[in-house]
Amino acid sequence: MIRYIIAAICLVCLVTAVAYPQRPTIEQLDGYRQELRPLLDAIRQVESGGDDSAIGDGGKAIGAYQIWSVYHEDAQEWCKELKGTWADCYARVYAERCVVAYWHRYARKALRNGDHETLARVHNGGPRGATKKATEGYWRKVQEALDPQTK
Repeated sequence: MIRYIIAAICLVCLVTAVAYPQRPTIEQLDGYRQELRPLLDAIRQVESGGDDSAIGDGGKAIGAYQIWSVYHEDAQEWCKELKGTWADCYARVYAERCVVAYWHRYARKALRNGDHETLARVHNGGPRGATKKATEGYWRKVQEALDPQTK
């Protein structure tokens, strides 16, 4: 009988772990920021020419990464340690943490594998951005920024 109880508890723990994946810490976000530095720099260049004070899309996108308020809210909802306001996306470190938290939520496999194309297209096109034809051109621009020798 006790074996069945232990097995049931293990099953509940396993289901809970799958249903509620671990949320990232700030330290984990910063680790990914370092690993993905070339990609983040390329996206920053494509989005704003590297201008941390950029405003685009009629005021809906801010900072070097052109983050919308809904993108910021998504990232913040996923990473509870990510404290700040949408206006904080003008600051490079905070904006990059938002980008990585968003990727952690919607493209975790690509994040783990360093799949630059998927990550860039999700940043540009939302959770299903990697499957949208509309993000293919964006990826080409990011690719060029990643490898300036191909120009």
